[in-house]
Amino acid sequence: MKLKSILLARCPACHEGKVWVGLFSIRPRCNVCDYNFHPEPGFYLGAIAISFLLTAIFTIPPTIALKFFEVDTEILVLFPFLEFLFLGTFLMFYCKIIWLHVEHAMTHRLDSKQENHLSRTQSTSPSKPTPQDQQNPKNQDPLS
Repeated sequence: MKLKSILLARCPACHEGKVWVGLFSIRPRCNVCDYNFHPEPGFYLGAIAISFLLTAIFTIPPTIALKFFEVDTEILVLFPFLEFLFLGTFLMFYCKIIWLHVEHAMTHRLDSKQENHLSRTQSTSPSKPTPQDQQNPKNQDPLS
């Protein structure tokens, strides 16, 4: 994962294409390398949950502190609303970007491990029988 492509909201595969269209929409695919930004339905639900949790963590303690210092009720009500509005939007944006980059890093690693495993198993698999083996009944499987 590249921090620069996360901060600039770029594609995790090519680090060039933009992930976002407008302010709140994620492109279906990268316009440079055609990487799929929506690999499955509900893909970003985990990012949304983490974003909500982080927003609550950053909002609740200051609200409790404001209550402790006996601030006006209007400020006490307005502060969490504004913090959820601005901080929540910011965290939602970057949680989705990070979620996409982590998914790409994990599946890319799994794909390369699977390719390595397949190449090893293919190289150690027995070779095809020669015509001499096919003519000699001793080398054939007794169940066939």
